[in-house]
Amino acid sequence: MMERLARLLPRWADDIHKGDRGGVLIVGGCSLYRGAPLLAARSALRAGAGLAVVFSDECVCAGIAPFLPEAIVQTGLYGISQEQFVEVLELWEPRIGCLVLGPGIGRAPEAGKIVRTVWNTWRKPLLVDGDALYWLAEGGSSFAARRDALLTPHEGEAARLLETTPGSVRRAREVSVRALASRWGVVLLKGRTTLVDDGERTDVIGEGNRALAIPGSGDVLAGCAAAFAAAGVPLYESALLAAFVHGRTGRVLSHRMGMDGILASEVADAIPPVLHEMRMGFYEAETD
Repeated sequence: MMERLARLLPRWADDIHKGDRGGVLIVGGCSLYRGAPLLAARSALRAGAGLAVVFSDECVCAGIAPFLPEAIVQTGLYGISQEQFVEVLELWEPRIGCLVLGPGIGRAPEAGKIVRTVWNTWRKPLLVDGDALYWLAEGGSSFAARRDALLTPHEGEAARLLETTPGSVRRAREVSVRALASRWGVVLLKGRTTLVDDGERTDVIGEGNRALAIPGSGDVLAGCAAAFAAAGVPLYESALLAAFVHGRTGRVLSHRMGMDGILASEVADAIPPVLHEMRMGFYEAETD
């Protein structure tokens, strides 16, 4: 599995510019959930993105400098007109390869308007996570289908999208992920074993363990997948890579630190060694 997935990793020449790595824009965060977009940005950079921009409100952006000085902040997510919001998206669009929508965005009515505007106006790969999935479920058929979206629900979020119960999703995970993918695009269904489906094919990634059952773990997964998509990896393959890297990172950390008490920021920071392991294994296999 590792060798197969390593072949999907972006390949870079030594003389690239940071812009060649691809940019990730994270739209989310609120006063209650300030850390989620920061974790997604940290993970995106650790997974190789050349640019991470957090578009949020002042209280979220104020915490970025000490936590992640490498990120760029765009304030004013709430309280601006739809026209101004679209102007911000258009400003960043040339430098962004994938937008992450939803980490920490919450369920206030304004958040729902933001999710709908991004869904309807953003024309590059879009990763939908967190409470953005809640708003998709709330809107249902009023959201037009698009094939350049990647949804990353856990079983509860999947159940809401399917109008069923988490238990029903848990008992029929492959059926559930296929139903979601047929409606929404590429879907990564999180769990002890992660499923990735695009409506035609399904892959299973079984790398994770309970060390990843922690606050912010999904934000790290989202940022990782977005980094690969921003680098030009197709969404289905980006989801596979991120699921494997995320799971492998949790496993590596748990071997070193134990299964309990690992922080999501530590998971993000442990991504580069896993990528290095994958690349070195791939290069060794090529030279054999």
